[in-house]
Amino acid sequence: MVVPTLLSAFLVWVVLVGVGVERDVRVLVLALMLAALVFGLVLDYGRRSDFWRSVSRAVGDAADDALAVSDLVEEPGFAEGKVCWQALDAVSREGYARATSAMREASEYREYIEAWVHEAKTPIAAARLIVDNNPGKVSSDISRELIRIDGYVEQALFYARSATVDRDYSIREVMLRDIVSDALRAHARTLIDAGMSVEREGLDVPVFADPKWVAFILGQLFENAAKYRAPEGSSRTPSLRLLASRDSVGEARELVLLRVEDNGLGIEPQDLPRVFDKGFVGKNGRLGGQSKSTGLGLFLTRRLCGKMGLGVSIESEPGSWTRVTLAFPADRSHYVDYLD
Repeated sequence: MVVPTLLSAFLVWVVLVGVGVERDVRVLVLALMLAALVFGLVLDYGRRSDFWRSVSRAVGDAADDALAVSDLVEEPGFAEGKVCWQALDAVSREGYARATSAMREASEYREYIEAWVHEAKTPIAAARLIVDNNPGKVSSDISRELIRIDGYVEQALFYARSATVDRDYSIREVMLRDIVSDALRAHARTLIDAGMSVEREGLDVPVFADPKWVAFILGQLFENAAKYRAPEGSSRTPSLRLLASRDSVGEARELVLLRVEDNGLGIEPQDLPRVFDKGFVGKNGRLGGQSKSTGLGLFLTRRLCGKMGLGVSIESEPGSWTRVTLAFPADRSHYVDYLD
């Protein structure tokens, strides 16, 4: 813009000199042309700076969805801005297309897993019925393995559900006692075989949660407690303690805390920060008969708690105890995005 305008001013000056126009008039004409140039530059700078500032703001506003930047910025009128905006728009369209495709594939995968789980549970149930009707040591051993298989099938189902953005859980008010009872009933065989005593205290409190999801989470904790119980010959009788209490009563952040504590092997300090990582089994998981641990139980526990808006934490003393705490916010408004 500057060079053509200056060139035009020079040519006008030459023409005016050639036709004999007075110097004062020539200076006035040149001054007007230069003033127009400056005014145009100021306007152009304003348009450009407004565009780049809007891009900067859009990037900040769309921090969680960078693909939305082009939707938050109007297409500018100058060449460089058009190129930038068109590039952003192209990236946005391609990104949304890929995201939509990925979501569709994830949904199809979840549907496949759910169908597979449904089909797999049928022969498992049939096999357990046959075993129950033919009591004996071999049948008892087979039943124990069928329970393990059923547990892995459940893990596959909840893993598939937790990996999608679909909301396939139902948050409602339910008594914590009922959820715990269902979970204990489902894992009774495992706890009995492990010789574990169970103590319950303070569970007559209502919480907001999906009962099936929380029962699954508790099941993972029960299985870990049985798997990593105190070794045979130890002076400690394997035990599992479930204690519910209220925290920050009367405050906006009031919680119902459910502590699930066992007196088993405990967790080494260097392993504790990683126990919620996917596939992590730690020292205990690599010992002897526990070498086949999947490392998914606590990973799914944290992921499912996050989906329901619950808190989860873990503490442990190696060789003594492990305590997992589930935190249920008591304020109904906390679940405004989760409730049916």
